[in-house]
Parts: sequence; structure tokens; C-alpha cells
Amino acid sequence: MSTFELFLQLPLFEGVDRDELFTLIPKINLDFESFQPGDIVFDRQMEAKGLVYLLRGEVKVKAKGEEQIMKAPVLLSFSGLFGDSRQFVTDVTAIDSCSILNIEAKSLLFLLRNSPAFLSKYLDLLSNTIDALYLKSNDFIIV
Repeated sequence: MSTFELFLQLPLFEGVDRDELFTLIPKINLDFESFQPGDIVFDRQMEAKGLVYLLRGEVKVKAKGEEQIMKAPVLLSFSGLFGDSRQFVTDVTAIDSCSILNIEAKSLLFLLRNSPAFLSKYLDLLSNTIDALYLKSNDFIIV
């Protein structure tokens, strides 16, 4: 599978035209990593430096005392990239052999500036996450 075909399968890239991808992808930094069972992919003590996609395998995600198993392909982390606290908000451990794609924050900003479809998907993701958090909470968010 080519890098371009890989991106077409990732949720944040849905709706991005294939030709647009061909012009954008070569201009961003991509970091592929592999992990073995039991390896820490990232934890709350680590600095979040970009989007983290699970491309292959399964991981255990822990947050606020709850655990969840996630299977590829899935976006593991998209928060903590900007603002005052630039740390991951979950602990992620490999269950089996895993492949991860990191897209650094600088590349994310490039994509947001240069692709209306990507910007729309990213804003949808942030908005849906905030809505879900708000509905789970009994507190009002005052901005």
C-alpha cells in the first residue's frame, strides 16, 4: 500500500481529494514507528508533538481510570498539541506488534492552512469531542 492510499483510509483525510493529497503529503514530515507488545506508545508524562495514528495492531488506552482497547486504523491522539499544557491526556500501551504514524504539529498547521477539507474534518473532530465531554459532565463550561 502506498503512502497516499494509506492517507485515504485515515478519518481526518476523508473528503480530501486524491490530487490534493499528492500535493500536500510530500510537504509534511511523517514519522513511522513500530512497537512490540507491552511497549509504551505514549503516556501523560510525555510531550504531545503531533497527531498519532495507529496504523496496524491493537493498543490499550487508559484515561481517568478507564481502559479501552483500540484497533487500527484509528487516531490515538489529536489534543495537547497547542495551548499551555502540551502533554498527552492518555496512556497508550501496545497489546501486539503495532505501527504508528506521527504527523508533527507544524505539519498539522500546514495541512490546516492548505486544505479546506482537512480543516473541516479537524474542526469537526474537535467540536464533536468537546460536545461529548460537555454532555458527560454535569458542570457548565464557561468561556
